[in-house]
Amino acid sequence: MQKEETNRIRVDIYGQEYQLRGKASTEHIRLVAGLVDDKMREIARGNPRLDLNRLAVLAAVNIADEYLRLRQEYEELLKLLERSAERPPGRPDRDDH
Repeated sequence: MQKEETNRIRVDIYGQEYQLRGKASTEHIRLVAGLVDDKMREIARGNPRLDLNRLAVLAAVNIADEYLRLRQEYEELLKLLERSAERPPGRPDRDDH
């Protein structure tokens, strides 16, 4: 069994340097770090007095909320596609009227 390669990369998130590692590509890890940095800076602009810990938690909550909303939309789209695939060709859906 072949071991998956682990990538390590140094990134800057909100002025702090972190060494991240993972099985994803370095480009993907950079993208993730950039997303977190962008979200922290966005929240800090509206709440300049937040300490780093609260800022990080709010960024995590915001990102989790966005993820859950997108996952729900994705699941709804999958259901629509499944229903569409189950319909015989040439038979209109009752909702199309």
